[in-house]
Amino acid sequence: MKKLILIGAALFSVMAMQAQDVPATDTTGTDRDKFGFPKSKTTPTDTTRIHLGDLKIMIIDEDKQGKDSVNVSFEEEDENKTREALTHWGGIDLGMNLLMDADGNIDFSDESEWLNLDYRRSFSWDLNLYEQKIRIVKDYVGIITGLGVGIRSYGFRDSVEIYSSKDTTFGAYNPDITYRTNKLRTTHLKVPLLLEFNTSNDNSKSFHIAAGVVGGWRVGAVTKQKYEIDDKEVKTKVRGDYNLSPFTLDASVRVGFKNFTVFANYGLTPFFKEGKGPELYALNVGLALSSW
Repeated sequence: MKKLILIGAALFSVMAMQAQDVPATDTTGTDRDKFGFPKSKTTPTDTTRIHLGDLKIMIIDEDKQGKDSVNVSFEEEDENKTREALTHWGGIDLGMNLLMDADGNIDFSDESEWLNLDYRRSFSWDLNLYEQKIRIVKDYVGIITGLGVGIRSYGFRDSVEIYSSKDTTFGAYNPDITYRTNKLRTTHLKVPLLLEFNTSNDNSKSFHIAAGVVGGWRVGAVTKQKYEIDDKEVKTKVRGDYNLSPFTLDASVRVGFKNFTVFANYGLTPFFKEGKGPELYALNVGLALSSW
């Protein structure tokens, strides 16, 4: 929006200048056209350059075969393009999800056993829609923030049913059903706050590392199941909050070269609300496939 306003203001200024541009004429009467009107005297080419923030505007006023022509072009400053190339948040992240207890174990027993995951079906994909970097030392050091949407799928290893009430969430085995799909999926809005380092101001030569936190707000949760009974396929989808923590905070590290980035996010907040489910923490690792 800011850029559109700047462009509009620039175009208005151009039109105003054109409206006020009264061509010089020969008042002696010796330089007139065949109809007796004074001929305009224009310079062959006149270029005006305007800088508005990161926007560069070039206005070229030229005489082409006796006709005035005004060309206006817009382009972002090279410095702004460099900053975008050396900011490694925007794009698509693909990863795998794990759950860990307070001791770092990923295989559970007792009350948490139902949360053992099938990692082939526990994946994530994040769409990091917007990024912004605040420079500290040119593009060598900067603070990154932005906005993204994260979707996490947790596929269960065994045939379990999830039960959730106001006070607790737990799972129980159902030996009578073999599930083809049995997973919990969550959707979060994400806001990062990362300190990023680049080894070069040339993205084609730069290694980068970023570390910090990513805050999240859970906007949805759903369980999905597919199975067969009497040769008929059954699909269920149940939405709820499942006593999951509504707000999350993850420690995050992103490391890479050029636009190739690997990442890891570890939950600093519990997976479930305190006292309403097993004490577990989410871990998400993967690869950033693209960058805006």
